[in-house]
Amino acid sequence: MQATARRPVVSIGLLALAVGVSALLIALGMWQLQRAAEKRTMLAEFERRGVAAIVDLNRSATDDAGTLAGYGAAATGHYLDFNILLDNQLHQGRAGYLVYTLFALDGGKPSILVNRGWIGAAADRSRVPRFDTPTMSQRLEGRLSRPPATGLLFEGSELIEHLADDVWRVQNIDFPGLSTSLGEDLLAITMLLDADAPAGFVRNWMPPGSDEARHLGYAFQWFAMALAVMVIAVVITLRSSKTG
Repeated sequence: MQATARRPVVSIGLLALAVGVSALLIALGMWQLQRAAEKRTMLAEFERRGVAAIVDLNRSATDDAGTLAGYGAAATGHYLDFNILLDNQLHQGRAGYLVYTLFALDGGKPSILVNRGWIGAAADRSRVPRFDTPTMSQRLEGRLSRPPATGLLFEGSELIEHLADDVWRVQNIDFPGLSTSLGEDLLAITMLLDADAPAGFVRNWMPPGSDEARHLGYAFQWFAMALAVMVIAVVITLRSSKTG
């Protein structure tokens, strides 16, 4: 009799637990839908800026360069022998670097870091990748971009390792820190070198916000899990009541 009386209490507790877990899973799914909407807006803005007038860095005001991400840009000047290797960058599962080279703008304006693309890293991290940097006067075209997001920064991530006369390795792009270390004024933005431009490496530029589908997939998984939890709880409760 006592065991029978306990069954309704246990069933109610199980259903309450299932409702609580499902509510949490649904909240996670809604958060992923919100992230997908943000990525959709980000991609739309990126595409809008891509068809806008090209920014001429030699003529435009550059005090607010950090706000120009996504716009096409052109610059006349020359590369300097300052190459920054952004560490921990993957391409097709292989570890490597993004190569940023300083490009001095004609007219005495601050230099800009040009992302020339990805190169592989040797298993021995003390080995410095070697590549050519043409320093003749030229005109570059590309897309203005913020550096890759680095997530959580740990102790030592601010270090700027001087690997060779013309090569530095960093864990994140810190414009003020690099400007101080290199003795060069830098724009607070980078340029993604056009895929067809010479003197570049692997360039598979992904527009910001292009991973909307990933967030939608996560949302579907959270919602499916919430439904599964409720179905399992209801089935267990019904079977328990029948055996009583």
